[in-house]
Amino acid sequence: MLPACHRLLLQVFLLALCLTVATHLQANAFRNSVVTLSTGATATLVLPVDNAELRGLIVLIHGWSGSPDEVGDLFKRQAHKLAEQGFASIRMGIRGESERAASGYRLDSTFLSRVADAKAGVDWITERHPGLPIGLLGFSYGGATALELVSQAPLKYDSVVLWSTTINPNDILLDPRRAVAFREAIENGEGFYDDWTRLTLTRAHVIGMIGFDPMRGLKDFKGAILSLHGSLDYLPLHGPEIIQTAGGERAEYRVIKGADHIFNAFDSDKSFGERILNMSARWFDSTLSPTP
Repeated sequence: MLPACHRLLLQVFLLALCLTVATHLQANAFRNSVVTLSTGATATLVLPVDNAELRGLIVLIHGWSGSPDEVGDLFKRQAHKLAEQGFASIRMGIRGESERAASGYRLDSTFLSRVADAKAGVDWITERHPGLPIGLLGFSYGGATALELVSQAPLKYDSVVLWSTTINPNDILLDPRRAVAFREAIENGEGFYDDWTRLTLTRAHVIGMIGFDPMRGLKDFKGAILSLHGSLDYLPLHGPEIIQTAGGERAEYRVIKGADHIFNAFDSDKSFGERILNMSARWFDSTLSPTP
């Protein structure tokens, strides 16, 4: 029989060991790798540690002048949450936008090049994990990109989540804060817009946003769609139009009171971001399941 003091030390040791193991398992609930897509774009693949029985695949498409991890690491955090639920995800860097500092924040992507990079991400992950349901998550301009993918192949996708979405590249062009920079880009080949950093907008980038209707095929989409939007977003609330147009039986939009376009990602209180991450994870959890 161990003395009481020894039993106490043993209990403390075992508790510390359990906490260490739990932390280790949580930290290693997913595996990251960087892959190169057919377009030349790079992407981050996240898989659960045990991917023998994947539940589904999700492609995350970042917003205008964004990056694969997205503002406040929202996409990175979302990918990890999804992995914990048994979903594989891929998030690509859109060429001509995601290079950021490496390109001097020069934007020369077009809407078509955006769609090509996103489709390359879809193709990469579905070719390696065939037969699984697939979802799309688009943030802002990434939402219009996701809608274009749906319009091109409405029966391919099973579930879509849109954050602060545009429904057309024109939403970006019509922002009055950027009007001078866009006009300069068209007239002179380059325009400059000072936001969180100084962005160089090229003529090809601006003209490449014109003439599209990403919503055209949404009526033929039979999957589930969720639109999340902050009440203080500078973009119009497109949720009602999206759910009225969608052809599936499950279509919802939710407005988060007090949240801005990026869900207050830089505030010390990350509550808005956590709410949309959890809402999105629950949506995919309930709308993506392998075909029996």
